[in-house]
Amino acid sequence: MPSLNWKITGAAGEGIKSAGLILAKTAFKQGFFVHGYTEYPSLIRGGHNTFQNLISTTNHQAPQIKLDLLIALTPEGLTAHQKELTDHTLIITDQSQDKQYLYMPLLELAKNANGNSQQRNIVALGASCFLLNLGIDQLNKTISKTFAKKGENVIKLNHAAAQHGFNRAQEMYSNKQLKSLNPPKSKPKQIFLTGNHAIALGAIAGGMKFYTAYPMTPATSILHILAKHQKEHDYVVRHSEDEIGVVNMAIGASYAGVRSMVATSGGGFSLMTEAVGLSGITETPLVVVLAMRPGPASGMPTWSSQGDLLFAINASQDEFPRIVFTPGDLQESFEAGKLAQILAEKYQIPVIIMTDKYLGESYLSTNKFKTKFENLRFGLTKSQPSDKPFLRYKDTKTGVSDRTLPGQLGGVHLANSYEHDDLGYATEISEERTKQVNKRAKKMPLILADKDLPKPNLHGPKTAKTTLISWGSNKGVVLAALDKLPNTNFVHFPICWPFPTSEFKDLIKDSKNLVTIECNATGQLAKLIRQETGIKVNKQLLKYDGRPFFPSEIVKELA
Repeated sequence: MPSLNWKITGAAGEGIKSAGLILAKTAFKQGFFVHGYTEYPSLIRGGHNTFQNLISTTNHQAPQIKLDLLIALTPEGLTAHQKELTDHTLIITDQSQDKQYLYMPLLELAKNANGNSQQRNIVALGASCFLLNLGIDQLNKTISKTFAKKGENVIKLNHAAAQHGFNRAQEMYSNKQLKSLNPPKSKPKQIFLTGNHAIALGAIAGGMKFYTAYPMTPATSILHILAKHQKEHDYVVRHSEDEIGVVNMAIGASYAGVRSMVATSGGGFSLMTEAVGLSGITETPLVVVLAMRPGPASGMPTWSSQGDLLFAINASQDEFPRIVFTPGDLQESFEAGKLAQILAEKYQIPVIIMTDKYLGESYLSTNKFKTKFENLRFGLTKSQPSDKPFLRYKDTKTGVSDRTLPGQLGGVHLANSYEHDDLGYATEISEERTKQVNKRAKKMPLILADKDLPKPNLHGPKTAKTTLISWGSNKGVVLAALDKLPNTNFVHFPICWPFPTSEFKDLIKDSKNLVTIECNATGQLAKLIRQETGIKVNKQLLKYDGRPFFPSEIVKELA
């Protein structure tokens, strides 16, 4: 895979993320595929922050370990990434004049450009564009667009800083340029965004009209994205006081007749679980995005994890139907955001979309999403007013009952957190309890048979000695590793609940060796497979340090 792997490191407040995004967009605009991956501690200032871009001629969406060019704005950047260096890695720094490094006076160049020492990152970008053979023209265009709202003077100052960096690299290291990449001759029209952005766009496409959230990393950017576009797409966004408040507001909005969504991380979802049960027993549609991070408690707020899978499948009191999406890339994230809105209303259930810091906050290039949709409504009764009571929880063949909206003539009923009869009146009668539990459970076979519900998909040869099995954000990483693993295929789960038992068994029927790959410590997917199918997975490859898998790690373990 022809590619260049670039990383910038420094403290929070030094523009590490902004520099990484500017370079990513510069390469993307020149026709390359780009994967942008960021790491940062839970600090406003200081700490060790990184942003790396894999610039490629093919669309392998996974980060790589070995670097071609490292920009170190702090001493820690020179020591923390030794395992990522090769004999050919270029290292630009103003922290040392050791012969091992390409010394550049970034601070001096920034001051010479505009007197602003804080623009070392932009100077470094100029130098990077020379060494990566990306040129300076597109970098300047990206800078202009990035700082457009800050005025022409700010744009000129950043252009000057970039030019100083480009010129000095050209003067000092003209013999150090890395091999040029030629962008693909024919590349489909693509967009460049994060997994969180894709979920937000999918929710809009699915007809969401109310979004409310309390900010919690790594779900916060969904709030920012949706707030920015609410007038444009005619929906309401509320930043509310806490997670308990927002989930109950979303249920209230859904009860009033609009499609709604909330997003949080594991700690916030813990607070929401009682309300998830309220959605279950009142059969009120609800969509929750659960953006995972390491726990328990506050854990590691700005890092990545897949430790909440079984929690999401089993969260809240007792038993009731739900859907748990586990998208693995931008297209699946978009589809999950859209389908969650539709299926929550269609089956009157809670739907959970599971993502994580890695997928949610990584920047990737992908094909443009479809932009026009016809959203049908489900379950809203069209019956005329009647002298008979409205049977909101009528025991139907499918388990799905018609519902009315507040104020609708002839639609009066009760909806609260108690077990109830057909009318919604609280009951503790044995027969009524059994009937309502069975009524709700009827939905699960219907959901599993729904043609719109994603199914596990097989990548690689139809038959292979070894089958890798994973879910969620590991998809791109496993696909990248698959190219280097002979006689191996891969089953990816874009949805883990309801568990697609028959489809999964059919995909692995010829496999001799099963390997699950997960970012948790206990092999939660492997446990789920054993629970639902009786099949014991041969080997589990687990990682739980807050970082995603890298393809080379999987190859090393399995080759």
